[in-house]
Amino acid sequence: MVLKDIFGKKEKVRSGGEDIDIENYLSDLSIREGKIIEREDVTYVKPMDLDSEGKGMGLVIKELEKGNIVILNIKHVLSNKILLRNIVKELRDTTEDLDGDIGRLSPEKILLAPGGIRIVHRSAHREGEEQGK
Repeated sequence: MVLKDIFGKKEKVRSGGEDIDIENYLSDLSIREGKIIEREDVTYVKPMDLDSEGKGMGLVIKELEKGNIVILNIKHVLSNKILLRNIVKELRDTTEDLDGDIGRLSPEKILLAPGGIRIVHRSAHREGEEQGK
């Protein structure tokens, strides 16, 4: 009887006095078999990695061309300064061509924005605050 109560009912969560059917909620998120079914009218933020040889650049550029934001982990190429310089130059050129933007989140992560999105860099943000005083 207890197992039937646990496994026999759809799980519901109370939020503000109303029940939410988790199965219906997840199906509305366009998730099928553990994968997101992407829609063209939605911008996604995608974490991506490059390996030590810089492989994966094609996928990164493809995501930018689709209008998605990429958080790129470059940890594996940090030891190869020449490769790192070439990767950053290619990403900068690509974002400029797409009217996008590029910024550094941390020593190991780069933020890539597609066309129409700008990154407010800390130094520019601070200058604007000082001018507004």
